[in-house]
Amino acid sequence: MNVPYPLPTRKPYTADRVRELFNAAGLPLSTWAEKNGYSRHEVYCVIGGRSKSTRGKCHEIALKLGLKLSVEQLVA
Repeated sequence: MNVPYPLPTRKPYTADRVRELFNAAGLPLSTWAEKNGYSRHEVYCVIGGRSKSTRGKCHEIALKLGLKLSVEQLVA
């Protein structure tokens, strides 16, 4: 399941913006987490800034949510 909003192309979203976009779509972050095979705890740690998201699952979550840009987006 993809996020219910377009991913950023130039500047990553802030955690507050991601929360706003999920609220506008009427989709709880916990539902998105479960459908993508992540625990709610991991997603909320990324959104809350308790994880630096530099590698592993947390990095993957940050990329999918648009909190970080991928290498391809940075080069383009």
